[in-house]
Amino acid sequence: MEKEYYSKLMLALLIILVIVGPFGIFLTASLNVIRESALAISIGSFELISLTDLSFSIVVSLTATICAVAIGSLISFHLANYGKSKLNYGILNIVLVLPHLGFAYIIYLFFSDTGFLFRLLALIGITSEFNLINDKMGIGIILNYILKEVPFVILYLLATNKNEIADHVFAAKDLGASYFEIFRKIYLPLNSIQIMSISVVIFAFVLGNYEVPFLLGANSPQFLSVSALENFQSIDVEQNIASYLKVIIIFLVSFLMSIPLRIYVRSIK
Repeated sequence: MEKEYYSKLMLALLIILVIVGPFGIFLTASLNVIRESALAISIGSFELISLTDLSFSIVVSLTATICAVAIGSLISFHLANYGKSKLNYGILNIVLVLPHLGFAYIIYLFFSDTGFLFRLLALIGITSEFNLINDKMGIGIILNYILKEVPFVILYLLATNKNEIADHVFAAKDLGASYFEIFRKIYLPLNSIQIMSISVVIFAFVLGNYEVPFLLGANSPQFLSVSALENFQSIDVEQNIASYLKVIIIFLVSFLMSIPLRIYVRSIK
C-alpha cells in the first residue's frame, strides 16, 4: 500500500510539473491555436484541399516506399546470406549520412534537363525531351527516395536479422532451392513484421516530407506537404486553416497505413 501511495504521489507531481513547466505552456498555446483554428474553419478552407494533390502524394509515396523496400530487402537478403564486405557497409553509411535535401540537390544536378547526364548525352549526339526532374509524374521524387531509403532498409533488416533465418536458408540451399525461391518463401515471410514496419515508417516520412518534392517536384500537381507550407505562409486566414487541415490529413493517412501492421502483428501472436 505504501509503495502504491508513493507511486501515485510521484505521478501527481509529474503531472503538475508538466502542466506548469515549459511543456505545459507549449501545450496550452497549442490548444488555443487548435481551438481558434476550429472556430475559423470555413467551406473555403476545404475547397483549397486538392484531391489531385492528395492522390498524387499518396501514389508517389506508395511507389517510392514499395520500390525502396523491395530493393532493400533483396540486397539485405544477399548480404546476410551470400556475402558480406566492409566496402558494402561503407557505401551504405556514406549514403545514409547525407541529408535528404543534399541528396535531392545531387539528383537535381545529375538528372535535370541541364544536368550532367543530359549534357553528356548531348555531347555524344543523343537528345531527349524526357525530363526526370520537375515532372508531373514525380519520377525525380521517387528516384530520390529510392536511392536514399534503400540503404536505410538494408541496415535495418540486417540489424534485425534473426539467426534462425540463416539456418532455414542453409537448409533450403541443401535441398536445392533457387535464390529467388529462398528469398520469396523463407526470407520475406520470416521478416514480414520488420518489412511492414519499415514500410510504414518510410511511407509516413515520404508523405510528410517537404524539401524533396519542393526541389524535384512540379508546380502542379503538388505534394500535399508543399502546398500546406505555401498555405501556411499566406496572409489569408482560409489558406492558413487549409494548411492545418492538410497536416491533419497527412497524419490520418499515415495512421491508417499503420493499422494493417497492427492487425498483422496481433494475428501472428
